[in-house]
Amino acid sequence: MKITGTKSYIQIEDDNGNIARFDGEVCFNDFYAWADSICWIKHQGEITDQDRIHLIYQATQYGKDHDIKILFFDNDNKVMFEAELGLKTEVYWAKNDLIFIAVILLSMIFPILFIAMLDVVSSMFLFALSVGAIIFVSPFILWGISICRFQMIAKGDDITMRPVIGTNYTFPVTEITRVERKVKNVYGWQECVKIVIYIKNKKITLRRSMIGFDDMDAYLLRHVDHII
Repeated sequence: MKITGTKSYIQIEDDNGNIARFDGEVCFNDFYAWADSICWIKHQGEITDQDRIHLIYQATQYGKDHDIKILFFDNDNKVMFEAELGLKTEVYWAKNDLIFIAVILLSMIFPILFIAMLDVVSSMFLFALSVGAIIFVSPFILWGISICRFQMIAKGDDITMRPVIGTNYTFPVTEITRVERKVKNVYGWQECVKIVIYIKNKKITLRRSMIGFDDMDAYLLRHVDHII
C-alpha cells in the first residue's frame, strides 16, 4: 500500500498495483478525502463500486495500523468505517507542560531547603515560609496531576474517559446530551477554543491547548446533533 497526495487530491496504490485518486488534501501528513470522488488511474479487470469501497477500507485499515490519519468522508460528512475499524480519536494535555511545573516547584523547594540548611532563621519563620510555599504551588501540583491523568479516547461510537480524579469509564456517544462550543474570530475565521461536553450528570471540558483538540472537535461535530 502506497499513499501520497497534494492539496487537491490523495492517491492510493494497493498491493495489486491498482491506483486511484480521490478529491481531498494532505494536511500535516494527515490524509482527508471524499469517498465518492474517485478516479481510477490503473485497474486490473472490470471496475465496480465494490472495488472503490474495498480500496477505501484497505487504506483506512493501513492508516490505523501505521498510525497515519487517513479519513474518507461520505456525502453525509461521516467517516467511512469509523465504527467498523474502531478508529481512534484522542485528546490529552501536552506532557511538555510538566517541565514548566517542575521549574516552579524546584524554584520554591530549593530556596527553603537552603535556608533550612543554613539555619539562619527561626523554626517558626521557616514553618510559615513552608506553608506559604505549599499554598502557592498547590495549583501547579493539581495541574500536573491533571496533565498526567486526563485522557479522552473515542473509538467508533464509544468514548473512554480517564478523569483527573476517579476511575475510567466508557459510554456510547449517544449518551451525550449536548455539546457547547466556545469560538472566537481569528483573522476573520471562527476558531473553537473550548468545548464543554454534557453526559447526564457529568461534564467534560476540553481546551484548545490540548493535544488532539481539533480532531475531537471534528469527531463531536460528526456524531452529536445537540451542539450549540
